[in-house]
Amino acid sequence: MEDIYLIPIKLKPFNFTTQNIYLKDIYCIYPKEYEDKIGNICIRTYEKKDSNYDVIHIGEIIDKVKKKISAAHLTFLKTDDIVIFFNDNKKDRTKYLRVLLVSIVVLMGSVMGIMNFHADVNMVQSQSTMVNALTKDPKKYLPYFQIPYSIGIGIGVALFFNKFIPTYAKNEPSPLDLKMKSLNKEIENELRNTK
Repeated sequence: MEDIYLIPIKLKPFNFTTQNIYLKDIYCIYPKEYEDKIGNICIRTYEKKDSNYDVIHIGEIIDKVKKKISAAHLTFLKTDDIVIFFNDNKKDRTKYLRVLLVSIVVLMGSVMGIMNFHADVNMVQSQSTMVNALTKDPKKYLPYFQIPYSIGIGIGVALFFNKFIPTYAKNEPSPLDLKMKSLNKEIENELRNTK
């Protein structure tokens, strides 16, 4: 019996005009000597696409490989069905405008959230008390405390999302990256369950 290991490739969307999906397009095949033997097995052929995604079930892959090499013993690194996406490669002319509008909405929402939090906990009073303890003139020196405090909030958020030190950000995913990956995984799981 021949052991063949299939490791899913991190897939980018296929072009909408793609007619055939081959095994080598969705899996890395090990040992490499089997890549030529089974890599060109056509898993899916599309005459006409009615959706911008498709789900390829592991059973289909096993059937098609067994037809080519009946003695093959397939081992999948991940046993999830493969979700593939298609895009039509049209240029999105409104992308930057939408990013700008969403950024403005998110920025205004975060500003309002921070302002409301500070109003709820009476931050002005507590900062005035701190400045009064240090200077005895809170009205005059309060802005000298609040300006660095506001800058510190921005720096803290940038550090939290690993965007402040570029070399550090490249090596480790930020909390935002992790959340996006978990959301993408949930979307793929939902698509697998509905197909």
